[in-house]
Amino acid sequence: MLKEYFGSFERFPVVPILGYPELPALKISVHECLFDPEKHFRIAKYIFQEYEIDSLLTLLDLTVEAEALGAQVKYTEYDAPQIIKHIQEPCYKETEKMNAYIKTVKKLKEYSKNVPVGAYITGPYTAAGQTIGLEKIIKLSYMEPEKAEIILESVTETVKDYARKIEEEGADYIIIAEPTSSLISKERFKKCSKPYIRNITREMKIETVLHICGRSKHLLEEVTETGVAGISIDQNIPLQEAVTKFKEDFLILGNYSPADLAKETPNIIKEKVIKMLNPVKDSKNIIASTGCDIPAKTPPENIKTFIQTVKSIKRE
Repeated sequence: MLKEYFGSFERFPVVPILGYPELPALKISVHECLFDPEKHFRIAKYIFQEYEIDSLLTLLDLTVEAEALGAQVKYTEYDAPQIIKHIQEPCYKETEKMNAYIKTVKKLKEYSKNVPVGAYITGPYTAAGQTIGLEKIIKLSYMEPEKAEIILESVTETVKDYARKIEEEGADYIIIAEPTSSLISKERFKKCSKPYIRNITREMKIETVLHICGRSKHLLEEVTETGVAGISIDQNIPLQEAVTKFKEDFLILGNYSPADLAKETPNIIKEKVIKMLNPVKDSKNIIASTGCDIPAKTPPENIKTFIQTVKSIKRE
């Protein structure tokens, strides 16, 4: 479904990882947005209409599952939530925020007509790191693999349950955010991340996309075996290189640097977008995006320049 939809554009489709920079425009705080499905819907709808992007999406929040598993989260006015306290053993309890996300998906689907609705979930390895601590899950995966396996299986069930509920409310696809996997070796990925991602995708009726920001080039050949329909990559992998790693029906989302987008001038952004996409103009599986979440203080003019420049480039 995604390949047909995004492949039908004569230009490059564009779906940046965008959310938090738009909260001030509607005077909605992070906490208000993420705990109130009506306000979350308003933000997502505003982004879709204001920037004319090619998909409806919830905001990316890597703390949803970890908070449900017992970790403590800090909320500021407009920045993405952050974990401030980990726990020793995950213990799942559905949260108000998790339910709000699920209801937001329903609202987006009711609003959407012919535009796909997407939602983010956190990949099991990243969610485990958010829950018990990044250093701890990495250390356990090397020193005590059996204990790591127990934790990852438990976390995966939570993520999978959340994904099912998102699917039931009408999401057309899910993006699995798994940035922590970029920190581990290929062999460790095959043992500690890939099987758990596959555990989720094989039970999903809708398509999934794997988001791995950071240095993930060493993992590319393993990605297609996770059962996802595409990958979202960071700026350190040129798109013309990425297209050589996957089949033509495998979606590639990327990959403008969100940090650069926040600080560069519109003229520079325009030049770099053209440089990014020109080498892959003959590829129908590219969706222009950012390598990761756009920082909260990014000027709207910069975001609009990125999107408008992408839309001006026709495929060959």
